Amino acid sequence: MKRKLFFGIVAALLAVTLMTFASRPASAHGGREVGKYYFTVGFLDEPAYAGLKNGLDLTICDGECKYTMKEGSRVISNPVEGLEKSLKAEVSMGGSAPLALTLEPRYMNPGKYAAYFIPSKAGAYTFHIFGAINGQKVDEKFTSGIDHFSEVEEIAHYPQTTTAGQPQQSASTDVDALRTQVNDATNRANTATTIGIIGIVAGVVGLAAAGLALARKSSKGGAPTQKETIDSLRG
Repeated sequence: MKRKLFFGIVAALLAVTLMTFASRPASAHGGREVGKYYFTVGFLDEPAYAGLKNGLDLTICDGECKYTMKEGSRVISNPVEGLEKSLKAEVSMGGSAPLALTLEPRYMNPGKYAAYFIPSKAGAYTFHIFGAINGQKVDEKFTSGIDHFSEVEEIAHYPQTTTAGQPQQSASTDVDALRTQVNDATNRANTATTIGIIGIVAGVVGLAAAGLALARKSSKGGAPTQKETIDSLRG
């Protein structure tokens, strides 16, 4: 009996927990009431990293967002649709001029909108949503870090990239190194050619000397013997 009561209490607590999370917006997103509507804002991919494709993740509900299961997916049961026609969005960072974004409805996710861009630096970004919803004026700003969604972070790069001035310097260094190698090879080739010429000249001189010696012996004592010929060639 006690065991059944224990498992019953656990099941009830689990059900309450699931219902609580089902009624909350996506984690790491900021939300607030805007008139009769509820806006939830954050990055599409969190944590957000500098240099990687990301974007604005915008959810708009008619009142507090409520969720239901549809075909195995969790979807909003009170979405506000078609706002890509009446709302505009832009993103800014630091003192940079704002970047206009294009809101697009997310496929099979009524009430959800996306606007893609690549955050190039780490830090706090501000999304500005403005326009109108069914005649109600909208002019809201959501800033990462302040409004409960994450700031853009740095991510490790491997291998390390070069700075703007380094490629030209590296190319110049490579050209100089190549020029030095060519000069060294040319010098070695010239040296080898010179040594070869000296060897050929020495060989010709040696043969001429041997021939002259043979001629002298022939004139003095007749034809030289085979041994004398070999000895004269040996020098």
